[in-house]
Amino acid sequence: MTRMTKQDASDRMDQATGHTAAAEEAFGRQANKGILADQVAEELNVPRRTAARVLDAVLDAVSDLLRGRGKVAVKGFGTFERRIRKGRAYKHPLTGESIDVANKETIIFKPSDQLIIETRTNAAPRPKRPAGTPTDDILFKG
Repeated sequence: MTRMTKQDASDRMDQATGHTAAAEEAFGRQANKGILADQVAEELNVPRRTAARVLDAVLDAVSDLLRGRGKVAVKGFGTFERRIRKGRAYKHPLTGESIDVANKETIIFKPSDQLIIETRTNAAPRPKRPAGTPTDDILFKG
């Protein structure tokens, strides 16, 4: 059995409508780190490898800040927060035996209102920034 890649799916566009809706549904709706790096590379007009390194640095910084400060807020995106979920006691469904569950440290994400509005299915896509914006000055070639 041959695996179908996203590129193969987009190549097999529906000739009648010109859309890749059926191909998109075959892969589900979840994106991964590679797709995110591709989007960053396209947005900043840098090589994919550079975008992947920048993405890794941002994710590492978020996890370091969560470890050190417990909360990271990104304006217009959302808030990551380290919380402790309280332990509890529950009964085993088959034996009826009482089992205690200890406190558990977890991370929650609360999206901003702006992110919620922008990601609605009927929302208009955000306009692209024109070339020559201030971010072009701070990027490195790699």
